[in-house]
Amino acid sequence: MGIRHHSIQGSQSLDLTMQRPDCIHAISGRGKGGRLLIPAGWISTTLVLEGSLELSSGDLPWLLGTRQLQLWVDGSVRLNCREQAWWLCIAAPAALWQKPPKSTASIINCLIPREQGCDSKLARALVHLCRPRWFQQGSDSPDPTYKLGLLRDALIERQQAQHLQLERCSGRTVLRRHQTLLRLLRVQHLIRCTIDTRLDLVSLAAVANYSPTHLIRIYRDVFGETPSEYAARLRNKRALDMVCNTDLSVCEIAESLGFESESAFCRAFKHAFGCTTTAARRGQHTQHGALLAACPAPAGSTRLVAAAAMEWAVAS
Repeated sequence: MGIRHHSIQGSQSLDLTMQRPDCIHAISGRGKGGRLLIPAGWISTTLVLEGSLELSSGDLPWLLGTRQLQLWVDGSVRLNCREQAWWLCIAAPAALWQKPPKSTASIINCLIPREQGCDSKLARALVHLCRPRWFQQGSDSPDPTYKLGLLRDALIERQQAQHLQLERCSGRTVLRRHQTLLRLLRVQHLIRCTIDTRLDLVSLAAVANYSPTHLIRIYRDVFGETPSEYAARLRNKRALDMVCNTDLSVCEIAESLGFESESAFCRAFKHAFGCTTTAARRGQHTQHGALLAACPAPAGSTRLVAAAAMEWAVAS
C-alpha cells in the first residue's frame, strides 16, 4: 500500500473515483474554487487550517470552519472551497484504515462520523501524512500504513463519548448497534444543517427509516434528549451567540431565526435565559455558561493547531 499526494490550488478539482483505490490519498488545498469528490466506501478526515470549507453529502451541505476536523464514513462526500481557505484531507477505502499498528477489530465498528475541534496531536498525525517533502514527484511514500494507523488511533481515542452512545444503541451485535448509531447521527446532522428550516418529526424519522414514535424513544435513550429538544438547544445557542456577539438588531435576529415577530423572539429568549436581550448584551444573562456547557464549542487549540500548520508549511 502506498500514498499519493495531491495539491488543489485555486479552482482545480480532483475526483478520487478516478484514482487508485489501493493507496492512501493525501490532499492539500489552498485558494478559492477547489473541489474534491470522495466516493462511498471510503473514510476521510478533513482539517481546515484557515477559512471555511463547504462539505456536502447528497443534497445536504454544511460548513467546516477554521481548526475544525470532519471525520466522514457515511457515503460519498464532496468538498467545495467557495472562499479563500487552506485545508488538508486524508482519504482512503475503508479496508486500508484497518491496517496496523494497533487496531484489530473492523475499523467500521470503531470510527464514527463526527465534526470536532482539532488538538495538536491529532493535527500532527494528519500533517505528517500530508507533508509534500515525503513525496518524490507524487511517488509512493515509505511506510504510510504506520502513519495512517497513528491518525486512525488518534481519532478513535477522541471518540469515547460516541462509543458510550454506541453501547446505548439497540442491537445484539456491535455491527447492528453501529448501524443504529449511524442512523441517529444522520438525524442529528440533518438538524444541525437545517436548523432554520425546522424539519418536522416525520421528515426526521424518514431519514433514519424509523417511525416518529420509535425515533423519539431511541434518540432519547442514546443522546438523553429528543430531536426536538436538541434542535431547540441549538437554536437557543445560536440566538444567544447572535445577541451577544453581533451588532445585529433584535428585529434582524428574530427575522433570521424565523420568529414571527420581535416580541415573540424576546419572549422566547427570556424564557430560555432568564433575562432580556438587552441584559444579555450587557453581560447580565444568568444561563449563558450553562448553555455553552451543554453545547460546548469545539475543543481545538488555536495556538497548537496553528503551530502544526506552520510546521507543515515550513516542511513544504
